[in-house]
Amino acid sequence: MDYLNTLTTHNTHINNAVDLVRKFPVTQKLTDMYKRSSKNELLFIGAATYIALYNFSAYIKEKRQKLNNPPAVPYGLPIFGHSLYLIFFPGKFMDWCNEKYGEMYNLNLRGKTVTVVGGKPGEESMKSDATELSLSDAIVRDVLHLDYVFDENVLGHSLTTVPEVVKIAVTNSKMPMYVPGIKSGLKNACDALLKEKTTVIQGPSRFFQNFVAYMTVPAFVGDEFALNVDVIESFAFFTGDIIKNVGTFMMIPKPLHKFVLPYVQSAKKHHDCMLKYIAPAVRARRAKMQAAEEAGEEHGLVDDFLQGIIEYIHTDENGVESNIPAEDIAHIILLVAFASVHTTSMNTSFCIYWLLARPDLMDSLKEEMERVIPGDSPVTAQALAQMHFLNNFIREAIRQGVDKLSKGRKAVKDYTFANGYQVPKGRLVSVASRQMNFGGNFVRNTIDGMDPEMSKNKPVTTPGRDFISFGAGKHLCPGRFFAVQEIQMTLIYLLRNYDIATVSGNPPKPVYSLAGYMSTNSEEPLIFTRKN
Repeated sequence: MDYLNTLTTHNTHINNAVDLVRKFPVTQKLTDMYKRSSKNELLFIGAATYIALYNFSAYIKEKRQKLNNPPAVPYGLPIFGHSLYLIFFPGKFMDWCNEKYGEMYNLNLRGKTVTVVGGKPGEESMKSDATELSLSDAIVRDVLHLDYVFDENVLGHSLTTVPEVVKIAVTNSKMPMYVPGIKSGLKNACDALLKEKTTVIQGPSRFFQNFVAYMTVPAFVGDEFALNVDVIESFAFFTGDIIKNVGTFMMIPKPLHKFVLPYVQSAKKHHDCMLKYIAPAVRARRAKMQAAEEAGEEHGLVDDFLQGIIEYIHTDENGVESNIPAEDIAHIILLVAFASVHTTSMNTSFCIYWLLARPDLMDSLKEEMERVIPGDSPVTAQALAQMHFLNNFIREAIRQGVDKLSKGRKAVKDYTFANGYQVPKGRLVSVASRQMNFGGNFVRNTIDGMDPEMSKNKPVTTPGRDFISFGAGKHLCPGRFFAVQEIQMTLIYLLRNYDIATVSGNPPKPVYSLAGYMSTNSEEPLIFTRKN
């Protein structure tokens, strides 16, 4: 205050301005509020002011851009925009938006403009090149913030190396070779997680993540890790540890994230686990490969995903070729765990709860199992191909589990859609997945309306304009063949060996929503009773 008095004394214009501000009625009210407020109240007011100014600056910047914007949906609420509509009645709100504004419109979500696309613009968004609309920038960096967990080198491999190796190592034609490994993983999972005659599962999400990890680990990194509990648990729970932080990062402006990072869930233990076990395995395999090469022999190593990464030749920006270091491969495997276990476990959970919610579907599946693979007949790739009801049921369960608003992409530059509408650089473009998956036939989106026959024997792994759960175009999920085979074999194995029910005895709701528009599985406790 002394400094202010000195300054105003030597500058008449500043002095007059300060006197004028002091005379404003609002100045006196703000001064009184400051004197009455506690420290926590002042911190809250400061944070709210910062967020408001942060969002307002983005709003001003957007208004200065002269683009042919999609129609803006009105009735946004102060601060919340349209977020509360999505939280409390997402289906009805998005149906109304779709009917009123068509296949493309703008919503205000938490102070940011988001362009929602469905129909042809939705397909265009999902098939777009990453140099125009980037899935990585939108999901990996702006939602999951995996750039806080992995360095840019590892993230770069996740976008280039991993898809290339998956397309070679986990193709549809190679699925028969994974059947024995999945069978072994299923037995190991049940021996570890369903030991008792009767087992009550209080946390279904963690159970299914752990269950799927038992199948995934041997297939992706080798049989030597089939019973390595540390590796299996990192595969299972790394995803959950990352997702726990998403809500915090969504609520706090990005410039402040660095201040909260020390206080959120850390991934260090998972990195340490991969470095402890996977990196030495990589070095051991490379030593065996080198010895075999020097002896002029085949190395004899299993052609799994880890081997594909080990043998991959990376070319840097200067054209220099090299193998990926063992430590980087260990981190890449952790990133693959994130992508592989979470979606497979969630879709497996959807399937189980649908069977419990609809006993008629359970009866139909058991009838097909007894007809195609009676008794203890072996489950083979050929037998799975004959199980049309199983295929249709899984396809519909995955269709039902789609987010109402999902698969966001971030505009890397100003982008013009085929219909003439434009989005500015930095804009998030989200797909109205529910509208696309059901084509307006939302009767199918109910428990009683769920009908596997509507899939008409189309393979689960085949995309369509009315089935975008695995993506579209060149961005189709490359691991979908393996994931679907895991789900198929899990359902058969569990139904053959266990009676499954809800602890309450009531039919469950198969699909729940997070924040109104992101799908998640039921957490209703389950009881598994081993058959004699």
